[in-house]
Amino acid sequence: MTSPQSAGDLSDQRLAERRILFGGVEEAFAALRLGGPIGLLGSARSLGAISDAAFGGVVVHRFPGVQLHNPREAVDAAGAFVDGHGCRSVVAIGSSSAIDLGKAVWDGRDVVLALAPSALGGAEMSRGYGVLEGDRKAGGRLHSPAPIVVYDPDLLATLPPRELGSIGLNAWAHTIEAAYARTQHALGGAAAIAAGRLLPPLLLQAAQQRDRSLHRALFEAAHLAGFALDARSMGLHHAVCHVIGGLTRIPHGIVNAIVLPHAIRANGHLAPDAVAGVAHAFAIPELAAEAQTISAAFDLPRTFAELGAPSDLPERALPRVMAQPLLKNNPVPPDEATVATLLRAAYAG
Repeated sequence: MTSPQSAGDLSDQRLAERRILFGGVEEAFAALRLGGPIGLLGSARSLGAISDAAFGGVVVHRFPGVQLHNPREAVDAAGAFVDGHGCRSVVAIGSSSAIDLGKAVWDGRDVVLALAPSALGGAEMSRGYGVLEGDRKAGGRLHSPAPIVVYDPDLLATLPPRELGSIGLNAWAHTIEAAYARTQHALGGAAAIAAGRLLPPLLLQAAQQRDRSLHRALFEAAHLAGFALDARSMGLHHAVCHVIGGLTRIPHGIVNAIVLPHAIRANGHLAPDAVAGVAHAFAIPELAAEAQTISAAFDLPRTFAELGAPSDLPERALPRVMAQPLLKNNPVPPDEATVATLLRAAYAG
């Protein structure tokens, strides 16, 4: 696992090395001196967080076309944009959707990729990325993680409370699933436990008062959670979330906030020792109750019904969840009855 460093440590290092940077995004990219032209991907809001001058005078082309869950046409448009401008570097800045778009564009192209998240999703640390094909969440997996990641606490400060809390629960879900995943990875397991202990109190503190030091601590924990996600992968919870996201296009963090308590309880039924072991390692007696406490602190929705999702959502989602490869990584692969109960509970409470 790459150790964090400040942007000022970059001047005498080769671009090919992987670097995880904590500090101002403008300072970091000024020190990186990426080759141009640069394709800068994000939403209009995220793109406003960095100036062209930060890239040292090279030509910067801005693509504000990131979309929620990134439908295939958005990925194709971004790729055509990068190719059309002959970009040598791609920088993605913003939410997990922006980070995934950067990874999707990087896949198969000979460009340098740098990622600057403005949320806690952890996508910047993982090789997987999502693409929406119709109403199905698909995607790909890179051969290696992104070579450059920049965490600027001031970017996290731009995230409204609802988005911070929901995507923070997504990060915590990464730690829970990675901690009891069937895939073994010693560092990934250690990262999951460390971040799993850190995130709940940090998120509850953020629900009351936020400052720069707290934002940095949240990013550090989400960084570990993202590493755990990549090293050990996910299980039942994210299998459900990916399906629901594709069917409804509800933001991924909100889907996580609704599903997580029910997925933990389902695994408590399927694999009680695994769930109890994670609870003990995190020093949190009831994981599902803790997820609900965090959700309530940010006043997040509790069911898909209250968001106006169609009443047949559980029935439509069930066969798709059962076909998800992630279920094999769950501590015990779930049966259809367990998944059906989970989906009904997440829909109606």
